[in-house]
Amino acid sequence: MVNSSMVESVYKVSTRHFNKALSEDMWWEIPLELDSSFQITNWRDEGEVGPDTFGQLFYYPERGFLLTMWCQENHPRALYHNPNDPVHTDSCMECFLNIFPDRPEYGYISVEMNANGASHCSFGTGRYTRQFILQRGLPHPEVYTEKFQINGVDYWRASTVIENSLLSELYQRPISIAAGHMMKGNFYKCGDYTRQPHWGSWVPVRKLDFHDPECFGDLIVT
Repeated sequence: MVNSSMVESVYKVSTRHFNKALSEDMWWEIPLELDSSFQITNWRDEGEVGPDTFGQLFYYPERGFLLTMWCQENHPRALYHNPNDPVHTDSCMECFLNIFPDRPEYGYISVEMNANGASHCSFGTGRYTRQFILQRGLPHPEVYTEKFQINGVDYWRASTVIENSLLSELYQRPISIAAGHMMKGNFYKCGDYTRQPHWGSWVPVRKLDFHDPECFGDLIVT
C-alpha cells in the first residue's frame, strides 16, 4: 500500500537554538508544527494501514538533534520498559539517521520508541552490522512521552534528543553542522504484535525490512 503520490523524499531539518528560559527537562517541549512535519504514508502490504503518524526533526547546535513524533492512537500497545527491549513489537515510532552519508563506513543511528518511553538504539551500517549504543559504553538516549488530544482525537507523542556528544563519539569527529548540510534517513511506524499489525515509512522501503539505507531520503539542514 505504498502511496507514491504522497511520497516526499526531501525533508528540511530546521536549525533552532536552545531556549535558556526553559528548564533542562522541559526545553524540548516545543509546539507541534504541522507545516514543518513529515508524515508516514507508505504502508507495507504485509500489514494493515497504520494510524496517522507525523514527526519533526530539528537541529540545535548547542545540543544536537531533537526528534519528536506523534501518532493517532488512544490505547497504544506498550508492554516494554527497558533500554533495547523489542519495542518494535509494541506500537512504535522510529528514526534512522545518517549524519554523514559521505562517510559510509560509519553508518546510521536508529532510535525506536514506544509509549512507555522505552527505546531501542543502535549504530552501524546495516541490520547485521551494528551495536547497541550501550554496548559501545555510550549513554542511551532518553525518551519523553505524553498523551494529548487534537480536536478531541487521542494521540501519543515520543521525543528524544540525539546529543552532539553521542554523535561525535559514533562518527569520531566534531559535530559542527551548517545550513545546507545533507544527511540521509527515514522515519517509520510499526507494531508487529498490535491488534492490527502494520509497517509504514516516510520513504517507501523495497521489502519488509527498515534497515535498508538505499531507501533513505534526503534530510537538508536549513
